[in-house]
Amino acid sequence: MDCRLQYLKLSNNALEGKIPESLKSCRSLQFVNVGNNMIDDTFPCSLSSTLRVLVLHSNRFHGEESIDFSSWRAMSIRSPGEYSMVNMFNSSSSSVALIIKGLHLELQKILPDFGSIDFSSNSFYGEIPNAVGDLTLLHHVNFSHNALNGSIPKSFGRLRGLESLDLSGNQLAGLIPVELGELTFLEVLNLSYNKLVGMIPKGRQLQTFPVESFEGNTGLCGFPLRESCSHSDGIDSDHDDVEEKREIEWEYVSVAIGYVVALGIIVWLLLFYRSFSVKYFDILDEVVEEICDGRNRRQRRARARARRVEANRARRQ
Repeated sequence: MDCRLQYLKLSNNALEGKIPESLKSCRSLQFVNVGNNMIDDTFPCSLSSTLRVLVLHSNRFHGEESIDFSSWRAMSIRSPGEYSMVNMFNSSSSSVALIIKGLHLELQKILPDFGSIDFSSNSFYGEIPNAVGDLTLLHHVNFSHNALNGSIPKSFGRLRGLESLDLSGNQLAGLIPVELGELTFLEVLNLSYNKLVGMIPKGRQLQTFPVESFEGNTGLCGFPLRESCSHSDGIDSDHDDVEEKREIEWEYVSVAIGYVVALGIIVWLLLFYRSFSVKYFDILDEVVEEICDGRNRRQRRARARARRVEANRARRQ
């Protein structure tokens, strides 16, 4: 069957069952929105690797999220040649409905270099694959309200155009990657109600988000949360604090090394250069004599003052 379908929108119905196997033959399919139905299926299901926008939210998708994101070539650019393949439309494509920051938004025009995946409010479990960082065209990612565990992949830091990231309502644990702070286009971030710990990384971006972006993580601390981070709390320090501590330690080490090197040079000169040792000890003798002479002068002046005081007393009597 020759399927030329590019855009499929079946959201907000009462659809049940699974994604049809026949969609595999739709080699040009780029937009799929089946959100807010009752579809009961596993993933990956029968969908093309040409997808750029995939919306599955509020269904009954389940299973481990072991998706081979690297096969979704239309959402990634690895060479200029691949960019021309993805960016092959002269005009913007059709609209698509997305959930961003809990709001249902309808984007009327989608640019050719736009990518979005929304798996929210399903029953996916397992770890988020590191290969998600290969989807460099992603602008919006929503994995909220599933049963995902493990840590937040550092590979999210490679998504330089990412504008919205929602991982709330899962069981994600560990530290927040410092790489998230480098996403300068990130406008919406929601990591709330997970099991994250440690200090919120300091950077240009993460401190600009509200408290609601981080709440519900009992082991998390640092601005903008009220909980301050301290070693006595048994919480792992932030990456920046660790680096700062290392810098301070190296300052002490460098000072100690400097003293040892200077002392070693002086000892070496004294042992192997007679002229230097003679001059060194001559200077040392002069310093000692100056100290002793100064001390003797002070003693003589003190004795003279004492004699004058005694003489004055004798005259008064």
